[in-house]
Amino acid sequence: MSNDTHRPVVLITGASSGIGEALAIEFSRRGADLVLAARREDRLKAIAERVSKDGTRVVFRRCDTSLDGDLEQVVLLAESTFGKIDTVIANAGFGIEAPFEELTLEDYRRQFETNVFGVLRTLYATLDPMKKSRGRVVVIGSVLGHFAPPDASPYAMSKFAIRALCESIRLEFAPYGISVTLISPGFIASEFRKVDRMGQMIATRPETAPRALLMPTDLAARKIVRAIENRKREAIITVHGQLAVFFRYAFPRLVSVIMERARAQVQKARNPSPCNKEQGNRAE
Repeated sequence: MSNDTHRPVVLITGASSGIGEALAIEFSRRGADLVLAARREDRLKAIAERVSKDGTRVVFRRCDTSLDGDLEQVVLLAESTFGKIDTVIANAGFGIEAPFEELTLEDYRRQFETNVFGVLRTLYATLDPMKKSRGRVVVIGSVLGHFAPPDASPYAMSKFAIRALCESIRLEFAPYGISVTLISPGFIASEFRKVDRMGQMIATRPETAPRALLMPTDLAARKIVRAIENRKREAIITVHGQLAVFFRYAFPRLVSVIMERARAQVQKARNPSPCNKEQGNRAE
């Protein structure tokens, strides 16, 4: 066990890429020690080697948040190495997006197993250390925890659920001195949209988010860490995300119309009418 109790200890799930990796690097830069957990152990090892060069003490363990018992092993590793956990970041997650008619109950179960029950497993496993340190609980949600566009019902449902979870447990955890911060990003430049509905990485998948709206992960990480340090209730990270949430509550009908028309355009592009097909053939 480490004798240095002054350096904060941060546990991050889903730390092998994207926001999780960027947070590990940013917390390392700010002098924290790290406990990294994710399914891709080789990626964790590479990140650990990178941050340890700057003097960060870091341990990592392969962990699948959809499995019972994995998080408890990560917590045991953290406590045996550092003796405490000051901040836990429930970041692991992925997105299932498809029209309702193409989805099955198993798709919804798989989405909730990671995005909702994975968060719950993380919080249960770390609750006692959080009480001891009067620490910070952080849950990575989404702008889609505030409104649900078509063809994204499993993902949006999962993010609505964890937003409700954060609102509820925030009051329950307050007497222990534990803060609960919900992070709601918009489009972040990461591998998130390269993960298929089975939770598997497909490196060749094209980026579907508008490139002009993509926020770099290092910038997102700096904004997230500031929100965590200030123990904010919620931080919507991107400007377009903030605008989307504002309009969702201020002008709900307008947002609904915009989403309806946007989906109609997407459907038209995917399924051109026979007339349009013939015109296209003649144009060729």
